[in-house]
Amino acid sequence: MIENKTPTRTIPDEIVDLVKQSVINTFESILGEPPVYNESETQSGPLNGMIGNIAVFNPEHTLTLMLAFPKETAVALSEVFVGMELPFESDDMGDLVGEISNILAGEVAANIETIGFRGQSSLPTATRGSDLTLFMPNKPPTKKMKFEANNGVFWLNMALSESR
Repeated sequence: MIENKTPTRTIPDEIVDLVKQSVINTFESILGEPPVYNESETQSGPLNGMIGNIAVFNPEHTLTLMLAFPKETAVALSEVFVGMELPFESDDMGDLVGEISNILAGEVAANIETIGFRGQSSLPTATRGSDLTLFMPNKPPTKKMKFEANNGVFWLNMALSESR
């Protein structure tokens, strides 16, 4: 299925839908209520926040996931996830974003396996800064999704590329 659609420069709708549901499931388990997918994917100005990167990959394809949290959302998530507000500049905040990325990747890997994409997760990384952009070699097909929750807004950017 994936081999037939990757050259069209789009991510198959089945994968997009499963990743979207994985984000909703993951954040519902963290927040106690599901975030709302917002089809408006615009982001005005620099992010000024945290980004968690992780990939689900197999020998043929790599699905890269980038979770982007504005500073306010990251701090609000820390309060829910660990029971206290973590300082945004702390190493613990990076660990939190990495752990949330890891949890999401596990959910994504389980869900996309149902359509034949068997893969494993990479180790997560977290980056803090302003106006952060992920550049991918060979410009693979990408999809950006915006989610809103009571704790703030966040984005998931994903890219599907051939593994090398």
